[in-house]
Order: sequence, then structure tokens, then C-alpha cells
Amino acid sequence: MKDELASDRTKAERQAQVKPILEKLSELKLYASKFAAIKELMLQIQDYVKNGEAQHVNIVFPEFGRRIKGTLETNRHVESSIKMTELVT
Repeated sequence: MKDELASDRTKAERQAQVKPILEKLSELKLYASKFAAIKELMLQIQDYVKNGEAQHVNIVFPEFGRRIKGTLETNRHVESSIKMTELVT
């Protein structure tokens, strides 16, 4: 019988998944203290890392006319990704 938990990312793996996202936000000077959309993203990242729950991200970022979209996956066989797309009104 297949162990379903064997495909779940550990907390360390989830932390490694979000590290490039956090580094890019810092590089772009997009701080949670300045932007509500980034604060919301950080809360989803925190929940993902702490509780191991997959996150489906879809956050409007009006200050830049963008939307933050993506998924933070718990299954190590599925890639996590976050990107900014143009906000279509």
C-alpha cells in the first residue's frame, strides 16, 4: 500500500520552496509593511510553511496594476509557483 504522506513536503522543504519568493520580494523592495497585497501573500506563505496546507494564491495588487497568482504545493511531485500578472479590469 502506497504511503500518501511520502509525497508531502516536509517543513524544511516548504521553507526552501518559499525562499526564492521571499528573496525576490526583498530584491524588488516589496515589503508587507508597505503593501497590503504583499502582507496577504506573506500570511499565505506563513500558513503554507507552518501548517503544510497547499495555498492557491490570487491577490489583487492595485498599486502596480497587477495580480499575484500561483500555488504553493505540498506534494513534492508538483511544482510551486507564484507570479505577477497584468491586472485585467
